[in-house]
Amino acid sequence: MARSHVPAGHAFEREDQMRRIGLLLTLLAVSMTSSADYNANMAGVVTMVATYADTDSIYIRLNNQLSSHPACNASYFVITTDVPIERRKAMLANLLTARATGEAMNIGYDSTGSCAEGYIRVHRVG
Repeated sequence: MARSHVPAGHAFEREDQMRRIGLLLTLLAVSMTSSADYNANMAGVVTMVATYADTDSIYIRLNNQLSSHPACNASYFVITTDVPIERRKAMLANLLTARATGEAMNIGYDSTGSCAEGYIRVHRVG
């Protein structure tokens, strides 16, 4: 059985590469777990888009808004400040366009939990 020879200086580089690969795999696994909250979609006509002076969150109601949710207050869907501002702006533009045109909008959310400010957390708009 042939053994490969790794020069002394390269052994540390190889260990460093293996650590980086391990870290990347760990981060990938964590990010996949955290995105598992998005498990349902609901299409409806946007009847309300609200923003408030004391928060950067965006509150949404659909014409067929959920009447109940196992963990959250079902009165609103909410896009919170943990969504980067550029993405919130894009989502807000989509919502306002749908509101103005009366076209149905698809909202992605968690049907079992992942509340935001007590309401149903939005994971996707479009």
